[in-house]
Amino acid sequence: MTASDPALASAPGAPARSTLLLLADGRFPAGAHAHSGGVEAAVRAGRVTDPPSLAAFCRGRLHTAGLVAASLAACACAGGDLDRLDAAADARTSSPALRATSRRLGRQLLRAARATWPSPTLDALAPRRPGPHQPVVLGLAARVAGLTPHDAAQVAAYESVSSPATAAVRLLSLDPFDATALLASLAAAVDAVAAHATEAARDGPDALPAASAPLLDLTAQQHATWPVRLFAS
Repeated sequence: MTASDPALASAPGAPARSTLLLLADGRFPAGAHAHSGGVEAAVRAGRVTDPPSLAAFCRGRLHTAGLVAASLAACACAGGDLDRLDAAADARTSSPALRATSRRLGRQLLRAARATWPSPTLDALAPRRPGPHQPVVLGLAARVAGLTPHDAAQVAAYESVSSPATAAVRLLSLDPFDATALLASLAAAVDAVAAHATEAARDGPDALPAASAPLLDLTAQQHATWPVRLFAS
């Protein structure tokens, strides 16, 4: 990160709440709408069938994949070393399919962030191949946009539950009101995970949480082989 970055130089002392809302908005063109967060496989296996089972799925995802993503995003926003963060993300994502998805979403988020908040910091990521993981790009985008590490963690934690909840509306013909109520019921848990992730990020990439969800990893590998599917992951 350079001091000459115009996006950082013009950032206000207190981050704009509307910027945080924009980054967390499911309509932000970063490709997340095409991914189910693993719930498509859970629906087909019969583990998610209704709002209560979806709530349990989302809560489990929040405290595993969501916590890991939130801590990576917070650390990237705080200025963590990109190479170490990339290695940390790889080590905490045991499924090759999920690693590929994370990098694909990272490239899509980077494209959207560069158009929204032009910055040399984000431009410097473009040539990296196969591209940074999505939470790392999220953290850098949040920093360039003038947000804090806690803000970045908050977005990542929220995304970990909003993606499967939104996908379940289509997969189960779920009432959108039920999905929204479910997300509201998880608000305190999302806040707690974001706070935990932000605190952990202060000690650098090597100290980040490594919570795992083996069933999500296994079903992600299976889902990637399906000839017909509604979502990319």
